[in-house]
Amino acid sequence: MKRAMLVGAGLLFAVLAAHGEQVKRFGDWRVHYIAFNASVLSAEVAERYDIVRGSHKALVNITAVGPSGRGEEVTVRGKFKNLLDQSKTLDFREIDDKGTVYYLAAFDFEHAENLRFEI
Repeated sequence: MKRAMLVGAGLLFAVLAAHGEQVKRFGDWRVHYIAFNASVLSAEVAERYDIVRGSHKALVNITAVGPSGRGEEVTVRGKFKNLLDQSKTLDFREIDDKGTVYYLAAFDFEHAENLRFEI
């Protein structure tokens, strides 16, 4: 029930660069989200999770923390638009890291591009 409410709530947020971590609350659930440049990842981490690093490569990271206090399995879908209203779908994949679940989606961007994400 909580998961359905969480997914149905439709989280909308804007990320204008790689700002600090953001959190939205839905009852007992917290949804943490962040977008960041993939070039900050170490080569080892990028290889382990099959992530392409580069100056125009970025990731969106979503974690839904339930009452257990850990990232839990949920359905995550999203897209982003630029200022010209061009839209691209985000392809999230689940990462289970020692029992904590989070979701990553990679995307390309242009230098200093403003993007609006809908998750």
